[in-house]
Amino acid sequence: MLAYGLISEEAYYRALAEHHCVRFVENDEIAQALAADGEEPGHTLSRHAIWCRLTDGSVRPVFAPPPDRGVIGTADFRDRLARIPGIALATPTGLKSALAKQTKHGLGAAASDRLAIEEPQFSAKHGAGAWHGFLCATMTSCLAVWIWTAPATAMLALQIAAGLFFLGFAALRIVAAMSFRRQSPTPLARFANSERPIYSVIVALYREAPVIADLIPALKALRWPRTKLEIKLVCEEDDSETVAALARERLDRRFEIITVPPIGPQTKPKALNFALPYCTGSLVTLFDAEDRPHPDQLEEAWQTFRRSDPALGALQAPLIVANPHHNWLTGLFHLEYAALFRGILQWLARHRLPIPLGGTSTHFRRSVLEECMRWDPYNVTEDADLGFRMWRKGYRVGLISRPTLEDAPDTVLVWLRQRTRWIKGWIQTWVVHSRPFPSSPSVRPFAGMAIMHLLLAGTVACFLFYPLSVMTVAALGVWSYASGGMPVTWNALGVLAGANIVLAFGAHAALSLRTVDRPLRPLALKVMALVPVYWLLGAVAGWRAVKQYFTEPYLWEKTPHRPHDREGARHGE
Repeated sequence: MLAYGLISEEAYYRALAEHHCVRFVENDEIAQALAADGEEPGHTLSRHAIWCRLTDGSVRPVFAPPPDRGVIGTADFRDRLARIPGIALATPTGLKSALAKQTKHGLGAAASDRLAIEEPQFSAKHGAGAWHGFLCATMTSCLAVWIWTAPATAMLALQIAAGLFFLGFAALRIVAAMSFRRQSPTPLARFANSERPIYSVIVALYREAPVIADLIPALKALRWPRTKLEIKLVCEEDDSETVAALARERLDRRFEIITVPPIGPQTKPKALNFALPYCTGSLVTLFDAEDRPHPDQLEEAWQTFRRSDPALGALQAPLIVANPHHNWLTGLFHLEYAALFRGILQWLARHRLPIPLGGTSTHFRRSVLEECMRWDPYNVTEDADLGFRMWRKGYRVGLISRPTLEDAPDTVLVWLRQRTRWIKGWIQTWVVHSRPFPSSPSVRPFAGMAIMHLLLAGTVACFLFYPLSVMTVAALGVWSYASGGMPVTWNALGVLAGANIVLAFGAHAALSLRTVDRPLRPLALKVMALVPVYWLLGAVAGWRAVKQYFTEPYLWEKTPHRPHDREGARHGE
């Protein structure tokens, strides 16, 4: 009755208090929740009973039992109330609001710095180590001297080094394309609702007022028992517009708005860390403000966890760009996501290799998420970092079939800021996971470590080296045409640089065309010729990311979102 709004929470608990002849405390009567000194804030927040100071000056124990607790109304419940003198009943919302005020600063501090304090080797807060700086300085100095003294040989050596990254980039995509198998939605079994656990959904929101009207219906469409679904909408304290937009929506008891205090870096992972103690589910998932998850995605994730061993710590749903026809940029973004989520991640999951998680539509076992210390608030690609950290701690990531739709950025400037943040985060993540970990379980199979470094350092290097290869081919082509020939070393340099570009393009095209849906292949062929331009934009983002890593490492360049493209893709049944 509460879940479907047939009775208000206040009316229910007032009636419960009258039935048991105890005092009912209104929400605004709780002046302060009296938590014990030194108690962990998350534990305090989860309390259902605590001593409170009321607005009339009295201090008494206040009890707010969850409505699904089976003992409510029993003789044992009545006896418990009778044994505690002065006890009062309150609504869970009222008591939790008082507890939230009491624990806000403690939760904010823990959300910001728990990982950096308890497992500093996994935190991006501490930046690159001395050996990273020494290695970079040494390599840069040697390369500068080499180019000054023997430019042709030095440039050839640099192209050979770049070619190793391009070769790794291409090999991974070719293998993924060769092993790709198009999958149908996983069949779902039927279960009684009593067998399903509580599922917690977290949505981090910042300056998202324009898309709230699209987001709430998408979340309400999730097929999961109302009494076992909780949706936490996480807003920053200074974001009054988003809070006001949420207030205009008809939010039922599944929804709770959580406000994050301005403590620590203002990043999405810090907001997720802050919200997690508010969750009671044994399974947790994340969505972004622009998402339209498949209504059965939670059901598929739960059933997959249910039949899997405990080493399966997380599941990633595929992300599909819903507006590929909008312009050439969204079309190329669609191909990129198809290659990643349907091709590369499928191959990695099949071979139980480390997987960089997506920032949305990832489903976790709550216990594994806690053991892995949640998200790193100082890493701007906290998703990829968490996926690698889970792998290093002995867990694996699987995939599910039911996707999430989202619109891609359709302007170059927005795309550039988003991609800069991603590349900066990959740099942060590579620095973290290339540190020595003498006291941590970091010894993993060589293939997994190689894949991890290829996905991180290799991808960044390809972005950074790509314009060098293009300029080398162009400059040497002009030189050869003007002079009628070139020395052997310079000729070899031109051939190698051209081969790197052709190999990378061919592998990307093969995987993209293999994984994209058949109706979209004509679009794929149409925009494929613009991939070299797309990669040049990626190079601009890459060099911006390098600069930001040293000047503004924790800057979160927000991607603005607009209402959904009404002509975009929709979920089929």
